[in-house]
Amino acid sequence: MMCMKKIFFLSLFSLFLAACLPLFAQAPSVSWKVSPRAAADGTIELTFTADIAPPWYIYGVRKMNGPLPTVISIENTDAFELAGALAEASPANEKFDELFETTVYYFKEQATFVQKIRRLTDAAFTVSGALEYQSCSDRECIPNEYPFSIEIPPVGAVAASAAEEQSLWLFLLLALAAGIGAVFTPCVFPMIPMTVSFFMSGSSSRSGGVVKAVIFALSVTLVYTLIGVIVAVFKTPAFANVLSTHWIPNLLFAALFIVFAMSFFGLFEITLPSGLANRADRQADKGGYIASFFMAIALAIVSFSCTGPFVGGLLIAAAQGASAVKPVIGMCLFGLAMSLPFVLLALFPAWLKKLPKSGGWLNSVKVAFAFILLAFCVKFLTQAELSLNCAILTREVAIAFWITLSVLLGLYILGKIKLVHDSDVPHVGTGRLFIAIAAFTFAGYLLPGLFGADLDAVSAFLPAKQPSGLSFQQALPATSAQKETPCGNTPKYAGTRMHTPDGIKGYFDLQEALDCAKTLNRPVLIDFTGHGCANCKKMETSTFKDPRVIELANDRFVWASLYYDEQTELPAEEQTTDYKTVGKKNRAYQMETFKTVASPYFAVITADGEILAQGLGLASADEFLEWAKGVKIDN
Repeated sequence: MMCMKKIFFLSLFSLFLAACLPLFAQAPSVSWKVSPRAAADGTIELTFTADIAPPWYIYGVRKMNGPLPTVISIENTDAFELAGALAEASPANEKFDELFETTVYYFKEQATFVQKIRRLTDAAFTVSGALEYQSCSDRECIPNEYPFSIEIPPVGAVAASAAEEQSLWLFLLLALAAGIGAVFTPCVFPMIPMTVSFFMSGSSSRSGGVVKAVIFALSVTLVYTLIGVIVAVFKTPAFANVLSTHWIPNLLFAALFIVFAMSFFGLFEITLPSGLANRADRQADKGGYIASFFMAIALAIVSFSCTGPFVGGLLIAAAQGASAVKPVIGMCLFGLAMSLPFVLLALFPAWLKKLPKSGGWLNSVKVAFAFILLAFCVKFLTQAELSLNCAILTREVAIAFWITLSVLLGLYILGKIKLVHDSDVPHVGTGRLFIAIAAFTFAGYLLPGLFGADLDAVSAFLPAKQPSGLSFQQALPATSAQKETPCGNTPKYAGTRMHTPDGIKGYFDLQEALDCAKTLNRPVLIDFTGHGCANCKKMETSTFKDPRVIELANDRFVWASLYYDEQTELPAEEQTTDYKTVGKKNRAYQMETFKTVASPYFAVITADGEILAQGLGLASADEFLEWAKGVKIDN
């Protein structure tokens, strides 16, 4: 009996231990997750993120004499190919390991690795493989493996890179702001009460009027979206590059903005043929829900003289960008924002009584937009000059022009300047006062720029700092940045308008940079840049002002600034049927090697031309340092 009790309690204790065993089991030292993301260079980045439980750590991708580095193995398919090796997204910790008698590179708490792939099909596919790594603590090391299998969506379904997303969001906000701004123009605002009354008068119930308003709003959105679709159909990377850099489209854009500004100032009125509006009005007079559609067409035609600059500016910005969906989404949001007030007032008709009456203030809004249009002309004229290789509109002239416009705008808003269609301003309201304060403040901010200040907030829209003169083809003195190189020789094309970021020694010819890299046993860091690249200028006045970036660039790499829009002719022996200028040669190399024409765009290659890293675009100093320090260099 006693024996049976012992057996019973022993069995019960064994079951208890079995039940509690999971509670005492050691938690996994590393947990992984993987996600895909579209990169600016057209590849897909597989991002592997490891959460590492203390006191464990894992090693980076560098080969070391002893510890096992993190490596990746991927099953081969016909759907994609590898684009480079597994890379660390952030710099690893370093320490000297006495056991292995060597420096080791490791990560604690969290590590991120990136493997780029290049898709060979537009359809969806699966990427399968495994990460092999070694997790260690102060007591032991354990070799581990993380098998993964991830679905890659079809072309266009992978999320855009951070820089592209930021650019797209800014553009979409601009499109919404433009749509709202178009409402407060003399061509649109007075039509609001009449249009809302049209919705209500022909409807037996309030809901019928609301339905008409919704159809009207959707129709307005459709009209402008179709305009965006037309632009998107003809948009290609090469076309966008021509629009951005060639002097002909930039002069046309500047002329277009000047014509619209003159119209807004009251010199003349731009209208579409009146027959189009009359036909739309006749269809709208027939009533019914279909009338709302023709009412929308009539609004788009009649309001063209006021909405044209908004639509033209958005389409130019969209066409010059890399994304093919920008024109479509931008025009859709513009139409939606412009038509939204009509729907809201149909839902809440009582709000009509609270609307400000049409009057002289509407013309003031129109004139204020004219000043803004003239300010934007500087950007297009600057790019046209760069393409023509001349410099009549210098940075100082552009800043002086902006200061003049800002002061004139402030005086106009205060009623000190009166144009032909303006009403008297008996007193200055709160709104006018704040706008005038903003205009004068902006003029004060610009003033130090005449004496050499960087003006970081607007530097991307201004000409670069250059010696004065009517033509860059004159014998201009080279700046210190143009004279200094890592190998001490004078760089090819020194004395031209091409320059490296201040303080960074480098070249403007890739072969010269490669030759120097072989001498110094360093990799080449390529900066694909341009005279007309706004984001490149932004990085020059922010990222490349950081002493840490300058030190890293000069100590670890051989810098090469390759301009895609430089018009200097190549030596006869370097010219081909495809290119005859420095810019076209650099653009062809970027497209052939990295499959992109984006700028700014950074890549690191060995002295033999092997790609070590690529894909970085617009970046802050910290982001640039993180990327550059993560480049695997075997010296």
